[in-house]
Amino acid sequence: MLPSFAALMLSYSGDDVNPFLVDARKNLRVESACFFYRLRNPRVAVWLKRIGDPSCTVIPYRAKPREHRQLTDFTGISHLLFLVFLLTLLQPNCSTAQQSIFGMSFDEFVRDNMKFSGFTENTTGLAISHGSHFFDTSNRFDMNRFTIQPEFNIKFCDDLTSFISWRFIKEPRYSMESKSRKQSVQPAGNGTPLPSTYYDEYSPVPWEAVFDYKPNDQLTVRWGRQFISWGEADGVRLLDLINPQNSTFSPPIAPNLFNLDETRIPSWGLRTLYTVKPETNTTFEFFALPGALETPKQRVDEFVGTNDTTDRTVKYGRWSAHPETRIPFGRLFTNPLGANAAVVPIIDRKLPSSASSWKFGTRIIHNFGNLNTGLGYIWGYNPQASDMLFKLAGTPSLCGPPTCPPGGTQLPLKLVNDRTSIYAAHFNYPIADVMTLPINTTLRGEMAFFPNKPYNISSYPGRNCQTNAATDLIAGPSCKHPSQLVEKHTLRYILGFDRTTFIPFLHPDDPWRAFNLTFQLYQTIILDHENGIRLFSGAARLNRFTTALTFRAGTGYFGDTILPDIFALYDPEGYYAVNPAITYAPPWNERMRLSLIAAIYGGHNKFKSTGLFAEKDSVFLKLRYQF
Repeated sequence: MLPSFAALMLSYSGDDVNPFLVDARKNLRVESACFFYRLRNPRVAVWLKRIGDPSCTVIPYRAKPREHRQLTDFTGISHLLFLVFLLTLLQPNCSTAQQSIFGMSFDEFVRDNMKFSGFTENTTGLAISHGSHFFDTSNRFDMNRFTIQPEFNIKFCDDLTSFISWRFIKEPRYSMESKSRKQSVQPAGNGTPLPSTYYDEYSPVPWEAVFDYKPNDQLTVRWGRQFISWGEADGVRLLDLINPQNSTFSPPIAPNLFNLDETRIPSWGLRTLYTVKPETNTTFEFFALPGALETPKQRVDEFVGTNDTTDRTVKYGRWSAHPETRIPFGRLFTNPLGANAAVVPIIDRKLPSSASSWKFGTRIIHNFGNLNTGLGYIWGYNPQASDMLFKLAGTPSLCGPPTCPPGGTQLPLKLVNDRTSIYAAHFNYPIADVMTLPINTTLRGEMAFFPNKPYNISSYPGRNCQTNAATDLIAGPSCKHPSQLVEKHTLRYILGFDRTTFIPFLHPDDPWRAFNLTFQLYQTIILDHENGIRLFSGAARLNRFTTALTFRAGTGYFGDTILPDIFALYDPEGYYAVNPAITYAPPWNERMRLSLIAAIYGGHNKFKSTGLFAEKDSVFLKLRYQF
């Protein structure tokens, strides 16, 4: 690909094929019947000169958002074509004794070496809470998401296999979401409805497209658009920091509705696994993800914000967290310069650039008897939306209509992800007996250490940094840290306990059917904690220790045709989330699943933890058919 060109499209006029190039940085369009060249100097003028066709013209062009999306799609197809090219290089290495696409007819190869599967799914939801103007329930219809995902498993030979899938999603525009935006987005009047295709996915680029090359029993090489997950946490995210997540369409902390595998966004990249010592499962892993192959929004988490950003990159949606209403948001970063107390933040969402969005990681896994352990390292952007922060993009200045009230103050801010190093560790140990007492529990854990993790910080209560006078606000800009940022070493860990146990009185139909129980302790520790560290999106302060407890229980009744499951999270600061589900698996069709699911949130306020979603309780009906 040319470094300065966003994409290559083909447009058709009769039998003619016209290259259609867009320079995203210079806003130029080149349209002619000229042949496409790859140049070391990718400037348009040089491109035209090298072609040597006087009919080539350059005209000003401003691509629409939909056209940008289409261009990105074709860029992804070029990556897929590269995979096919790679395949042709690897294919001759298949043993001549093996059957391959080169050793049989095409129809025979498809019949014997290609397997087709996939699923179709529809999820419908209704709000059951009282709601508010931030979550308007005058129309309670809050989800109708239809998904179809075809999947292909291809075996080219014993050494080379492939998996390719596409994901097509249709989700409408919701009346309740449009009303919520109209009432919530500030400044007033900017809360126009989201585009009718905002949640749709219909790209011709595969959702997953990987080639697995296994030249021997020790080495596996995977290239393509793929998922890489190191974490084993249930329902919450700790080491699952390699691929970004899409949280725009789903309520949070609802693994029985959409688990982390369903919200994860695949990334183009290379992953290798080399087993150094098979008898102890000693494995070395390395991955490299060149983020330039992704669209900018898919290099980090996609999310809905507590308000639209000024550049409209981030939108307010029905699953947005409750906004900070106790204090004007801009007053967390600066005090007013004029007589008017209004501070208007001008917020731009700064997405990682293609040049800086590489992500690398490595880990080694080893078994010490029954103890499986691993140590790893990840370098790149931390994709988690909850770990973002606001940075000052300039100095405050006086402003007036139409951008702000007369005599008001405006402050440019940028919303960014932090590029960092993450040190990771995990273990898994089954415990059978302790001093002849049967335990039958698996103990697992994972840890992530973030050196110099940045946080937004404020003064509590608010005061004027020049006069030191109180402002009568719960918080204000930090006078100690003019950048409104502070860096602290941060440790996160999870301890999990998994157990299957019999509870006969809860299983009168089958006393020998076990319950699957999971308990987790999730904790974040800010080392060298400083008073005033807060959530980036509001005035809620973060303590040195942040703790959450999770519990999950599931079983099956009547020959596993009725499958109840419940996931619950409790924050000792006074917040909770409950996600119960009951699934019907009809005995007459093992491919079908029908689930009734609820997502319920609560807390002593709406400004922290799961209390941010306290007004968004909903129930869902989910039907999936596996084919």
